[in-house]
This record gives sequence, structure tokens and C-alpha cells, in this order.
Amino acid sequence: MQKNIITIWLIAVVLVFVSAASNAASNEQLYELQKSEVEGTEVFLNGMGAVKKLNATYYVAALYLQEKSNIDSDIIFMEGNKRITIKFMLDRVSARGFGREMAGALKINNVPEEVAAYRSDLRKFIGLFKGIYQKGDTLTFDYTPKRGVTVRHNGESLGNISKKGFDKVLFKAWLGDKPFSASFKRGLIGGNEDREAIDLLRQYVDVN
Repeated sequence: MQKNIITIWLIAVVLVFVSAASNAASNEQLYELQKSEVEGTEVFLNGMGAVKKLNATYYVAALYLQEKSNIDSDIIFMEGNKRITIKFMLDRVSARGFGREMAGALKINNVPEEVAAYRSDLRKFIGLFKGIYQKGDTLTFDYTPKRGVTVRHNGESLGNISKKGFDKVLFKAWLGDKPFSASFKRGLIGGNEDREAIDLLRQYVDVN
């Protein structure tokens, strides 16, 4: 807890100077990122991770939980409200291409029996990603025990998967044994060093 307080304080101080010098993230934007709401329940920023392609940042993801955790399996099986928000950093992203990448991550991070049990739900989920995403666009994946998983693009609902247990299958794509990268997973569970955390916050807030 003490380390989290120190880290947040350090990030705030650094971004104040960055903002004054180059119109980067303001204090208000920083604090807005520290918490959010999922279906009326307050959730808190647990960590951020970046996925890269050809040495360029593809997207930055932010994980929100009701109670912070640095244990991947606990997060996957957590029954409280939780959220992952992805913000794209490239000028143009194929939504179908992103969907195919998610399909691959879901397949390799779940056992065949789980994939078979949720086959129709996974098909529906991958079918939600259509068109072109622009730089700064967001995809939000909200889980609540009552509603299941709701997917939104720039705040607009794309669809809902209500089958019990689907959230665990989904969150394994990001936090399972074969994540997009070790550094990505480490960031989501709050394992970044202060400099990494500050850099990701700047990227997330400053992208247009």
C-alpha cells in the first residue's frame, strides 16, 4: 500500500512538470485515470501494459479492479466488477485483425475443453470487432457478475456475453500463461517500475 501511494505521488509530480513544459497530461487527467465506475461500482487502476508491433506501440491497456491485486490468477477468477480499457496508438487498426489476434490469444490461454464449452460465445465475441479503429479509439471490456461481459467502442455498446464464466476465459487472454508479452502482463498486475508507469500514463493520456 505504501509503495502504491508513493508511486501515485511520484507520477503526479512528474506529470505536473511535463504538463507545464509541453501541454502533456494534466493533474486532472491523471487523477481521472486512477479510478472509474463499472455499472455504478467504483473500480481502481491496477496497472497498465503496452502491446507493440514492429517497435511501435500498438495499444496501451488499463486494468481496473474493485480491490488491487498483483496475482494474475486472483484477478482472472475475481468475482467483483472489473474492466480492461484498450486505447489504440496507431493511426489505423483493422478491427477484424484485432479480433483475430484476440481469437488466437483466447485459444492458446484456455484449455480445449473451455474453448469448446464457449465456442458460440467466442464466435459472437470475435464478431463484435468490425471496421477500422483510429488512433485514440478505445475498446472497453466490463465485467459484472450479474451482466457478464459488455464490450464498448468509444463508449458505445457493441454487445454483451452473459454466459457465466466467460469473463474468466476472456481475462486469460491478457493474464494467462501466454500473454501478448511478459512486460504487458507485468504492467497490468501492477509490476511496472515508476519510470515505465509514468511513460504509459503519458502515452495513454496524450494520444489524440
